[in-house]
Amino acid sequence: MVEEQIISKMLDNNDVHSVLKYNVNKDDFKRLDDVFEYIVDYRKQYGACPNVETVVSEFDDFEYQEAVHEPFKGLSARLKKQSAKRQAFEMLQMEAKTKYKELDGDEFVLWLGERTKQIERQTSTEFSAGTNFAINGQERKERYEEAKETRTHRYIPLPYNTLNEKMTGMELGDYVLLMAYTNRGKSWIATDMGRKAWRSGFGVLHYSPELSKSQQESRIETIDGKFVNSDLRRGQLENEEEYYAYLEQFELSEEEQTPYIVKTMEDLPHGLTLEAIEADLEMNPNISLAIIDGFNLMTHKGGGSNRDAMSNTSRKIRQLFARYGVTVLLVHQTPTSAEKENKEDDEEGARLVKPPTVDQYSETIAVVQDAATVLTFDQHDGIGKLLVAKCREPAVGEVVDLHCDFNRGYIGEPDLTARF
Repeated sequence: MVEEQIISKMLDNNDVHSVLKYNVNKDDFKRLDDVFEYIVDYRKQYGACPNVETVVSEFDDFEYQEAVHEPFKGLSARLKKQSAKRQAFEMLQMEAKTKYKELDGDEFVLWLGERTKQIERQTSTEFSAGTNFAINGQERKERYEEAKETRTHRYIPLPYNTLNEKMTGMELGDYVLLMAYTNRGKSWIATDMGRKAWRSGFGVLHYSPELSKSQQESRIETIDGKFVNSDLRRGQLENEEEYYAYLEQFELSEEEQTPYIVKTMEDLPHGLTLEAIEADLEMNPNISLAIIDGFNLMTHKGGGSNRDAMSNTSRKIRQLFARYGVTVLLVHQTPTSAEKENKEDDEEGARLVKPPTVDQYSETIAVVQDAATVLTFDQHDGIGKLLVAKCREPAVGEVVDLHCDFNRGYIGEPDLTARF
């Protein structure tokens, strides 16, 4: 009945847009998909819906329903619910049986989860009609007042005062891109940002698929506790008792500590996927910052080429983290060719530190386009520079000078790190 009702209302109101905006498509119809498609195509071609008599004469199985008063939103919701139930039944009766025979147990479970989520997305009844800016002044006032009171809870501070002053920090739900050349310390910078967020009371989820768990954890300890990284990894600390005392603060229960969850190669047997990330976000609602250290190490899907697949991943990253209100810090490598182009020596022949520019991305431009903030980094012989290549605040082009002694855990602006 709902199929006849929604099509009849489209014809009466000469309105296709009010249905399409709720993501209704011909696959949502079991019987009248050809009727719906005919009306949509007719509207595109002639600028108006066909009259009722034309449609009734064209399709014998369509029964016109006069004076349908239910709004399009309600009709669309009912249609989507029917569609979800039908698609789920068809998937279980046909697709699942075939896949069960073809795939191993873990592969089948993964396929089943992905297929179910696909149906959920296609038949979602969570609609947004947008906001009428012309009449929502009171709503905007309340949002402004809330921002005044909760500013410190909406922005994640960065480890560098200059950036906090110029950019306010990283806003919850934002997409932040950190780019650097190979082996210049971008993972150390990302870890420094994660440590600062965590010590400021923001939960962190840190994906480091290139490192082992012990390697990543020792980096956090080096930056947080200033323990020499090379000695820490070899079990040869000179200040061993100080290290043991430092570890005592991590014996509290989960309820008493802000989380800093580390996931490395041992935790990602099937690679780092968007599905795995979303599952982690669902399981850990107290996370505010997610670090993905290595965009090229993710498992990319969709598109006809690797570049297209990466672009697809980037777009979904932006949507995923905005939906959960979690900031994502994505670490990406700048190509070697860009480093060669930027290479410049001073009068004594020493290499000048020069961060890459915003257009010197690797593989796909989508990461630059999608990110709200782009930071680029370069470092040589302990001298580092962090460039604000893109951001909403008036800080584009700002360069932060850093002294970097990664092995000892010191990364900071010169006035704060003069001791080394």
